[in-house]
Amino acid sequence: MTDREFEILMTKIRPRLIAFAGGFVKTGAATAEDMVQEAAIKLWNNREVEEIRNPEALTIKILKNVCLDYLKVRKNQSEKLEPGLLSSFTYDLPEVIERRESYNVVASCINSLPPDQMIAIRLRDIMGCEMDEIASVLGTTEGNVRTLLSRGRQKVREKLFRDEKKYN
Repeated sequence: MTDREFEILMTKIRPRLIAFAGGFVKTGAATAEDMVQEAAIKLWNNREVEEIRNPEALTIKILKNVCLDYLKVRKNQSEKLEPGLLSSFTYDLPEVIERRESYNVVASCINSLPPDQMIAIRLRDIMGCEMDEIASVLGTTEGNVRTLLSRGRQKVREKLFRDEKKYN
């Protein structure tokens, strides 16, 4: 991979990588940027490997490992996703607060999953990745990705249902 090809690749996938890394941290965009930068450096060091068929998937896989290392260092597996900007243009404050609370509850449920299930759900349901991309990132088969998604979603549903029954 030439310098220019690498630059084009990173420019193309950088927003997606930052969104992915941002899901692991709540301390701000700077930390997510640092994680993306670290993953880019690791990819740059591997750029001469001719057998890289999907550099985007490899970069996401590297970034996943960087993010998991971050979580291990922080010893806090219950980090919440940052809600970011709400997609609603309404100025109804109670509605905005309710949406944010709902988002945080779902994010907390996703964060409580085992790492592979959490990553599979984030990649598929939040970032919209295809099954083959997720399989490549996780180093598994598409069938196993479907299993991870199914089990993860089921655990999220069960936790949400338990919480709803608890408060009603």
